[in-house]
Parts: sequence; structure tokens; C-alpha cells
Amino acid sequence: MLREAVQSINSKVLELPFIFPLASGAGGDCVVRLVADECCVLTSREKAPYLLLMEVVGSPCAELGKRLVVEASPAEPDKAASLPPSSRVQVSLAVEAGAVRVSLCVVPEGTPAGRRHRRGTSTVFGGSWAETELRVRASSPFSTHPAWRLVPVIVKSGDDCRQELMAVQIVSAFHSIWTEAGLPIWVRPFEVLVTSSHSAFIEVITDAPSIHAIKAHLAPGKSLADHFRATHGDGTPAHRNAQRNFVESMAGYSIISYLFQLKDRHNGNLLLDSEGHVIHIDFSFMLANSPGGLNFESAPFKLTKELLEVMESDADGLPSDAFNYFKVLCIQGFLEVRKQAERILSLVDMMQGPNIPCFRGGARVVQQLRKRFHLGATEEQCVELVLSLVGDSLDAWCMRSYDQYQRVANGIL
Repeated sequence: MLREAVQSINSKVLELPFIFPLASGAGGDCVVRLVADECCVLTSREKAPYLLLMEVVGSPCAELGKRLVVEASPAEPDKAASLPPSSRVQVSLAVEAGAVRVSLCVVPEGTPAGRRHRRGTSTVFGGSWAETELRVRASSPFSTHPAWRLVPVIVKSGDDCRQELMAVQIVSAFHSIWTEAGLPIWVRPFEVLVTSSHSAFIEVITDAPSIHAIKAHLAPGKSLADHFRATHGDGTPAHRNAQRNFVESMAGYSIISYLFQLKDRHNGNLLLDSEGHVIHIDFSFMLANSPGGLNFESAPFKLTKELLEVMESDADGLPSDAFNYFKVLCIQGFLEVRKQAERILSLVDMMQGPNIPCFRGGARVVQQLRKRFHLGATEEQCVELVLSLVGDSLDAWCMRSYDQYQRVANGIL
């Protein structure tokens, strides 16, 4: 049904200025086609979020605000409407007299430019993003346009994503604070565009499968640490660099998880990019709300044994310098955001509203958040606090049990 709907939209795309909705689209890229074969519905227990891949060709629509004019060859005006199955249309775009003029010509399927590559939608996540772009461009009628790009977006419906928007703005604020301070702590801001109280566009983070997806492809008995060694080499400079990236991102998201009480941190909501960074997604549960209202994930943040193993130096499970580095970064990162607590609290205060689930505890929610910054404590006391948070999170029973529940109930590894 999704692909049929996309095909219907494609028949109208060139008639209207259709703008890529997210800011990362470089200020209004013109969408010329949705790739129906690559669109898919994503795994979800209750709702049906879906992935769209859009072909964009720069920003003539935003600049001109004019309709697209489709022009077939004068000699054969009906050629575009009567293409044989073994042919496709090659499209060229040009700005003429204040409009974007689209010229069509037929390319036989047997030529290199017209050869199709049909593969499943899983390749969007299973292969690299560069491979996906090459495959789609090989079959695209817009492939010759110099500003051609492929951009993915997730569409969510049935959820109020204003909380998600607030969360990614908070992540972006933390990213700015640590960058301005020159700390090597890493988090990945991404775009969320709320389109109504029950729908939104969300930027796709490419080349970053979930830890669940990675574990699903591991051989029996293999761990996430084994995946790191197999992917980056065991003890190589590449492995050490990936391990460092892992630690620097774990530190950032651990601090945010503690302060904002992030919940539902199962392995389907933790991504791992090709450089080793962990990336948290889906912020439906934070501050005052939690899955089932149980507040089961009571540890300050997720630091299970499998995550700790990635920081360990060898098969004996001895803590390496990477784990000590993690603790140092957590201390430095917490002390830095504590200096700018009012900046964070002001952002949260602006977003308060009775219809946002994480604020259902009223003014008490922000008061408890302020308390977690420990603004009246000395730096020495804050160091002890952070070390205690690490200790309380280390292979915490509640986090292990929540992962076990997700494994049994939802098949999330």
C-alpha cells in the first residue's frame, strides 16, 4: 500500500514545487521523485512509521517558486506517455524564462544508462549509504543532473513528536556546549520536523544500524565486542580509534540519559555508526514518563556488560584505559554542562505543556531536573557523584532485565 501511494504521488511531483522538508536539505531542495522500490514500513509494535527515499536536484523550486513544466520532444509529443516496458525516460532540467523546464528523452533499457538494479529495501540499512545512492542513481531518470542527491526521511504518525523535537534540541544544545568547551565528547544531533500533533518527519542517520540489527547478523556466541574486532581489526589503530569513538559517544549520551532520565533504552534504540559511535534515538520516554509508567529502568544510564566489553582490552575482561577514559569524560562533561545549566533549563522551560507526556508531573519535573545538576555542590562533590553514577549503572540488574524483557516480548536482541 505504501508503494502504491508513493507511485501516485510521483505522478504529481513534477506539477508542483515539492520541497524537501528538513533543514539538512540545504535550504529547500526540489524533490523530483520518490523511489517507490526503496520505501518500506519500519518495524514497530503498535504503529507504522515508514521510510521514504527522495531524489532532489538542488533548490530551483525554492528560488523560483514556479511550477515545473514538463515538455516532451516536439517531434514525438506522445513519446513519454507510450513508453514500451523495456525503455525509460531520461530527464534533463533547465531554468528557462523563470520556470524549471523538464525535457524528456527515451533511453532503451539495454543501454548502460537505462539498466535497472532491483534489490530489496533492506539494502538501505544493510549496505552502505553510498552503495544505495549508486544503485538508485543507476536507475533514476534524473541521474544526469549535476546537483542530484538522494535523501532519506522517516515519516511517523500516531505520535505527538513535540517531545522528540524537544529532545533533539537538547542533544544539539549539549553538543554545542561540549564543542565550545573543546571537549572530545560526541553526540549526534538530527532533524525533526513536527507537522501536526500526531505526525512528523525525522532525519535518517545513514550507515548506522541498530545494535539489535548488528547482533541479529552475528554468529551464535559472538558479542558486540567481537563485532568491533571483526569490523575494525583486533588491536589495530583502526580498532583503537573506533573504541575511542565509542567511549566518547557513550560518555555524552550517558550524561544526557542521567539528567533527562531517558528510558526505553533497548538495543533497537541504540545505533552504532561505521566509525564506532553510539547514537541514541527515539525519545518517547524521558523525564516524568516511562514505558508502562513503571520507571523500571532505574539506573542512571545504560552501561550493560556488553557495552562495557567494547571498552575492555582483551578476552580476559580486564578494564582498559578506555573505561578510565570514559569515567574522565563523564566527569568533564558533567562539570561543563553544569556551568550552563540555566541554558538547558530555559530551553526545557519554554517547551513545557500539558499535552507533552514528559511534563505530566507538572512543575515538579523541572525542579527535579534542576536538582540533578547539583548546582550547590563543589566540583569535588560532583566528581564523587559522577563516579557513583558510573558504579550504579555498571551492569545494573534493571537494565539487564529490561533487555531480557525486550528480547522475549519483542524479539529485540
